[in-house]
Parts: sequence; C-alpha cells; structure tokens
Amino acid sequence: MGKHHDKEFKMHVARLVVEEGRKTKELSEEINVSLQTLRNWVNTYKEKSKEGYKADGNLNCSGTNITNEKDKIIKSLKEENEILKKAMHILVKEPK
Repeated sequence: MGKHHDKEFKMHVARLVVEEGRKTKELSEEINVSLQTLRNWVNTYKEKSKEGYKADGNLNCSGTNITNEKDKIIKSLKEENEILKKAMHILVKEPK
C-alpha cells in the first residue's frame, strides 16, 4: 500500500511543475512518487486552477481569501524580522 499525501502537499508539488517549470520525472524521483501519480496531481491542479481552486480545497471566486491570507503571512514575517533584529542588536552589543 502506498503513501498518502494531503491535498496541500499534492497541490504544492503540482504548482512546482505548472508554475515553476520543474520537470515531472526529476521531481517524482526527488519526492519518491510515481511519475503517473505526479502527472495525475498536475492534471488535477490544472483543472482546479481553472475553477478558482485554492490549495486548501476551498473555492475562491473573488480572490479576497488569498489576499487576506498573504497579508497575514506578510505581517507575521515582518514581526518575526523585527524580533530577530532586536535580538541581533542585543547579542552584538559589546559589554561595558
């Protein structure tokens, strides 16, 4: 019996092929998935993309869900960067 991958993983891998131009044969070997399985994921991704499919399985007609999600991620990353900058300054500071 083969491995079971969640929908998010399948769509991420398919996105690598469709949007980033990765070669299916190389990628299938890299992630240890059969070539036919990967091709099925790519075909499903292409079909769902035409329907406004979002990686978590929800339909997205307006694009607002994706925008809100990206905004949250960006905000979180900015906060993390600020924390890291402060920590760096503390660690680099020379003792008096």
